[in-house]
Amino acid sequence: MGKPLSEMTLEELWELFPIFLTEHKDCWAEWYEDEARTLRSILSPGLELHHIGSTAINGIWAKPIIDILIEAPDMAALSKADKALKAAGYICMSQVGDRVDFNKGYTPEGFAEQVFHLHLRLLGDHDEPYFRDYLNEHQDLAKEYERLKLGLWKQYEHDRDEYTRQKTDFVREHTARAKEEYRGRYISPETLVRETFPADSSENVLEFLSFLRGKGVAFKRSGGYWAGQYYWEISYLEEPVFYMLVNGTGDEASFAPLTVWTDDSGSNWLENPPLGPREKELCWAHADICERCGSCPGGTAKIICGRELESVCRTTLRFVNPGRDELALLQKLAELRLTDIKSKRR
Repeated sequence: MGKPLSEMTLEELWELFPIFLTEHKDCWAEWYEDEARTLRSILSPGLELHHIGSTAINGIWAKPIIDILIEAPDMAALSKADKALKAAGYICMSQVGDRVDFNKGYTPEGFAEQVFHLHLRLLGDHDEPYFRDYLNEHQDLAKEYERLKLGLWKQYEHDRDEYTRQKTDFVREHTARAKEEYRGRYISPETLVRETFPADSSENVLEFLSFLRGKGVAFKRSGGYWAGQYYWEISYLEEPVFYMLVNGTGDEASFAPLTVWTDDSGSNWLENPPLGPREKELCWAHADICERCGSCPGGTAKIICGRELESVCRTTLRFVNPGRDELALLQKLAELRLTDIKSKRR
């Protein structure tokens, strides 16, 4: 049996785990998906995962190591994820402030068949997806990056730190271009709220978002008509729960700074929910009455909390600039909707 990794010098580790590049393999995407499923079974809900690094860039040579970015919404979630990963056997490579790196697939005999690097960060610390997208959408630059890596490979085969440093200027330059071209593509609603909302209102909204994250919902930026807006579909098990617009502009400026819509699933979960009289009054007051904007065929009659209303939009309820009472109601509505979704899966 070889010397334990913990007893090896840095030089011994670099000798055992040299830089090694190989042609792009389609199976890398599958490796990521399989490992992501494993991670989601280990980690608490509300964390975001991304496939990053060269194995996520189409068609270029790369180290056959799958890099996975894990974003935690706050320090408490990050600390909990850190403990869960260590308990599951992932090896902590380094920890600097609120950045923690793990690996899997390093053995005293060398690399395992599948190797993973995990990068645990706070939500919003995510330059890598911008770089990945930029190179995937600019294949000439992807090939330039490939040539750079191939040229460095043998020179720094046993010096991983210098190999990384030699790529830094290229990565920084094109990450900056990507963030300019894709302005806000990966910004989180939490970051946007912290940066733009007054302190007296941001706290309540952040509490609402934290509640949703804790329930395991997914936040997905929408394209099409909404591509230029900070608009998210909030879903659970791929079923819509809410839609949310932050700092709407142009035709959507009237919805600023925050609007939340309930889902348009066609489910009857809102017809007679277990809500109190005040909560039902709030639902009726926020019924999304169709304004004939042209985005759909028009409103229909719907039963909301036992009362039939006419010309209701596909998104049944709409909360513009919700206050504390409305946000508390939205939490309760989220729980009802999640129960509705789970009941369909039984």
